[in-house]
Amino acid sequence: MSEQIDSALRWAAEQIEICSDSARLDAELLLSHCLDKPRSYLYSWPEEELSDSCWLRFRALVHKRLEPTPVAYLLGKREFFSMEFASSPAALVPRPETELLVELALNEIPLDQPWRVCDLGTGAGVIAIALKKHRPLLRVYATDVDPACLLLARDNALRHGVEIEFVESDWFAQLAPGSTFDLIVSNPPYIAADHPFLVEGDLPAEPAIALSPGNSGLEAIETIVSESPRYLASGGILWMEHGYDQQAAVADLLQARGFVEIRCASDHNDLPRVSRGRLGETNR
Repeated sequence: MSEQIDSALRWAAEQIEICSDSARLDAELLLSHCLDKPRSYLYSWPEEELSDSCWLRFRALVHKRLEPTPVAYLLGKREFFSMEFASSPAALVPRPETELLVELALNEIPLDQPWRVCDLGTGAGVIAIALKKHRPLLRVYATDVDPACLLLARDNALRHGVEIEFVESDWFAQLAPGSTFDLIVSNPPYIAADHPFLVEGDLPAEPAIALSPGNSGLEAIETIVSESPRYLASGGILWMEHGYDQQAAVADLLQARGFVEIRCASDHNDLPRVSRGRLGETNR
C-alpha cells in the first residue's frame, strides 16, 4: 500500500491540478505536514517509503483539497508577513495583497510614537498582529463581527506575544464612545455578490461574509469611509484594501468625505489594490 515520497508527490500534484495553480507546492505542503518534516526533507529523501498511516493520511488530505478546501485550512496554519498564524474556516486565508497593506501602513507609523491603531474586520488578526509586532509602541484595537474570528485572532495574538484589544463589533459600532485613532486599517469584503469570482478556486470554502458585502461590492468600503472621520484624530490616516477595479470609486468616496493626500498602491500583479487618505484637519 505504501508509496515513496517522490511518487506520492507526483500522484498528488496530478490530482490537485484541477483545482489549484500551485499543485506541486500544495502537495509538498500537505506531505511535509503529514511527515512533520520541512519541505527540504522531501527533496533530500525522495525514495523514502511512507508508512501506511502516513500515506492514508496524505491521500485523505489530497481528497479534501479537491473539494476544494484551502491548504491553510487543512494545515491549520498560514504564513503571513514572515510570521506563522493559525488558520481556520472562520476567517479568510491571508493573502499577499494584504501584506502590501501592512507594509504601507508600517511606512506611515513612526518608530518612537505610541500611535493608536484600529484594524476593522480583523479576521484571523494578521494585520493587527503584524503591525504591533513591528511597532511595539502601538496601542492596537481590532474589531470583528464574528466571535469565531475573534477567538482565532486572540489565539494568534497569544502565539506572537502581542497585546491587542479585540472588540466584537460591526465595524465601529461597539467601540467606546470618543475613541480616536491615528491610523485605521482594513481589508473589508469588496467582491460584488453576483461576481463569478466567488464560485472559483477556493473561495466557496471561505466565509462569504468576509468576501462580499452586497450587490455592488462597495457597501463595506462606503461604511468605513463614511464613519472613519468620527474616529480619526486630526490628520489621521485610513488605509484600505479593495478590488482592482474599485480604485476610482474609492478615491471618489475618500475625497467626498474630506480626505486629502489620496493615493493608491498596486499589488505584485501591478493591479491597483490598496488606497489611503489623510483626514483633512477640519473634516472630523
